[in-house]
Formats: sequence, C-alpha cells, structure tokens
Amino acid sequence: MLFKRSEGLTPSERLLAELCDRSFLKLWTYPNLFKKPSKELTDLLVVFGNDVLVFSDKSCAFPLTGDSMLDWSRWFRRSVARSAHQVDQAERWLRTYPDQVFLDTRCAEPLPIRLPPLTEMRVHRICVALGALDRAKAETGVRALRINPRIVDDAEPFTVGTISQARGWVHVFDEDSIKVVLTELSTTSDLIHYLNSKMALFENGKFVYAESELDILAYYLWNGRKFPQHDKEYRLEPDLWAKAQASPEFQAGRERNKIGQFWDGLIEYVTGHYLAQTLEFGNEIQMSDHERLVRAMAGETRFSRRILSKLILERAEIARNNAVSTLLPSDQADINYVLFIGRGDQGKDYAAYRADRMLHLRSRCIAAKAVRPERRFIVGIALDARGIRGSSEDFIFWDTADWAEESILRAQKLREELGYFQPGQVIESQMIEDEYPAVRTTKNLAALADELSSLTLAESAQLAEMLRDRWALV
Repeated sequence: MLFKRSEGLTPSERLLAELCDRSFLKLWTYPNLFKKPSKELTDLLVVFGNDVLVFSDKSCAFPLTGDSMLDWSRWFRRSVARSAHQVDQAERWLRTYPDQVFLDTRCAEPLPIRLPPLTEMRVHRICVALGALDRAKAETGVRALRINPRIVDDAEPFTVGTISQARGWVHVFDEDSIKVVLTELSTTSDLIHYLNSKMALFENGKFVYAESELDILAYYLWNGRKFPQHDKEYRLEPDLWAKAQASPEFQAGRERNKIGQFWDGLIEYVTGHYLAQTLEFGNEIQMSDHERLVRAMAGETRFSRRILSKLILERAEIARNNAVSTLLPSDQADINYVLFIGRGDQGKDYAAYRADRMLHLRSRCIAAKAVRPERRFIVGIALDARGIRGSSEDFIFWDTADWAEESILRAQKLREELGYFQPGQVIESQMIEDEYPAVRTTKNLAALADELSSLTLAESAQLAEMLRDRWALV
C-alpha cells in the first residue's frame, strides 16, 4: 500500500514534520493535508486511535515600527491568532467531513489512515508560532513566550493565554519550546498526557504564570509527570528548565532512554515493509489490521519503551544457548505482550524452523490469555537470537474481546498441559528502573547499570546497534 506524504512545504514545516516523524512515527504523521483542490486543511495532522493532533505552523517576521505594543499586536494577529483560526477550522472540517481529507493538492489521494468515530474523537489543537523570540529576549530578557492562562489574545506583550479565535484552549509553542517538547515527550502517549494535564492545570485556576513553556514542562517532569495540587494561586519560579536539564539525574534518564529507540525501530521496520508490500508474510492484510498491531506497540510511553527494549535485548543474548519465552510488561492496561526468541535453525532448514517458532509463539499467546485474562489485546513477537544465521520477525495481534468463557478455559488447559508461564516453573527476573535515576557520580553516565539486569547499559546499547544493523532498523 504505497502512498506519498508531503515532507513539509516551508523550512519550518519540514522541521516540524521531521520532529513529529521521530516522535510519533510516520504511519500516524501527515504534513500538509488538503480539504479541497489547492485548499490546505492544516500544516500537520497526527491520527493515533481516538486522538487527533492538529498542528498549524506560522513563521512571521516581527514588525519594527518603534511601538512595542503595536508590533506585538500585529505579530500576534498574523502568527498566533491566524494559526489558532486555522486549527479551529481544521477541527470543524474533520468533524463535519471526515472522509474528505487528502494527501495531495489535487485531492486525488485520501488520507490512508482512518479517522476515529466522531463520538470518540479527541482533538488536541497546537499552534507553532515562530519569529518573536529575538524581540522577546530584547524586550523582556527571556527568550520565550510567557504563559498566563488569564490573558486573552494580545493583551500583554510576549504573553499567551486564551485565544478568542479558537473558541477554546490552544497550545502555543515557539521555535525553541516545540523542539524541546517533541524531543522530551517523544511518543504520542507522552505528549497527549502532558497536553491534557496542562489543560487541567489551567482550568483549575490556581496556576497564573510561567516565564516559558519549558518551565512548565520541567515542573511536570520533575513531579512524576503530573502537576501538584495547590490551594492558593501560584507562579512558577523562573529557569526551572535550565535547572532540570542540568541535573545528573535528568541527564542519566535521557541517556538511558536512547535504548528505547530499538522499539521505535522495530515498529518503523515492519511498517515500512508492509507499506512497500515486501513482507514475506502479511502483505495481504488490511491497512486497518496492520495499524492496530503497530498502534498497540506505539502506544507505549518512552519509559516503557526503554524497559521493553532492554528486556528484549537481554533475552536476544540469552537465546543463543536456549530459546526464550516471556511475558513483557506494558503500561497499557489492555495489552499483553508475549515474546519468543528462538535459537535459529542450527544449520538446518530455516523455513521449517521459522514455522515451528511461529507455532511456539501462537501457543504461548493462547496461554498468556489464561495468565492475564483481563487484558483484551495480545501482541506476540517472535525473533531470533543474537548473531545467528537467517533472522526474521513474526507478529501476532489478537483482539480477545469476543472470546467466550470456553475459550478461556481451553487457554488455561493448554497452559497447564504445556507448562507455559506456570508459577514455580519459570525464572522470574526483576528490574529496578527509575525514569530519572539517582546518580552518585556524573562520571560515565552511559555505562550506568541496573542492579538486577544481566546486561550493562553499554552492552545493551552495543547489542541494540548490532540488531539494528542486522534488521536494518533506523
């Protein structure tokens, strides 16, 4: 199923598209969509399950009339207000004409991914307003747009709050904050949770001011990805972001997150082959079915992807001696991951070995339902051990919502007969992992190890690099 996306028409749109591709992955990110021939809908759209992120990007030179308030008002109208209006109109179109969204200016190629039902659609409106930071630095001493939820439109220079043209809250980012936010919140789940938490913060009415979006982000991250409750009105202290990112704990967390790119690469790898119709098996399945599989995987947060990647890479090493089967954790309540890593064909028929490996994965996926019957979706992943001849990947995605009680009982019987995931018959490994781990020394952050992990981070990173090369992961 080949289709051609835009990569962005202007330098700022191309940068936005690149950032979103990296954070939200290409299957769900669509720059420069159209609603009618030569009539643009929005600068970028992310569609991920029931969540739709609408981006409008406006890059406007800041006027120089000599009147600071006049200059601010003109820039605000051309950049922020116009961007908010575009986002508002785009949302209205998506809700009114969801089947009339196109990739090309001639409106010949429809959006390849399905929009959610109107009753379930959650729209997140994002304006990227560029061009004011140099003037803000000169006028206020801070290179940022200030945040005050009580300000309406352009009432206060270099400050954003409520925008009347949008008829509701819009998230406004400048050229610095958009880069940092999409880098630090580099999954759809992470970004949406932040946007929703920030809206709740503003609607509560106690928060009244921050010098920059990044200070709000720092406050959120350093408080366990939430905003603490306050009984009285409060302002954030300035330079929170600078203090947060300078801390050894924050730097260590960033370094550890790099290994989670393995999980991203696995999603992009299989999706790239599916879209190019070059899968050995599975090219015939519907786009909606493939998208549900990889969306389940892409629904993991960045911290969860770190954990999943480390567990898989550890087991890819162990499986050189013995095949490994395990249940993997998920921070999504409905997802049950089953991993099976085989030893390879041992010099025999690889096709026969792969078919046998798939049978092992399928039987374990059935047994996994008996282990965690409350979880609706089963995602099975079959891989080969590190460094073996051949190498392939197989995936299973099952929606068990319609499984009858009889099916659950059969799953339990299979689990018992084959001894899969039985208490006392499995080796349970624990992993202690802090998102921002305490660091006794800043020396050699890349080599920090988990106390109960069988591989050091450096070894895992090296193994991840090897597997990326072997699987051609990006």
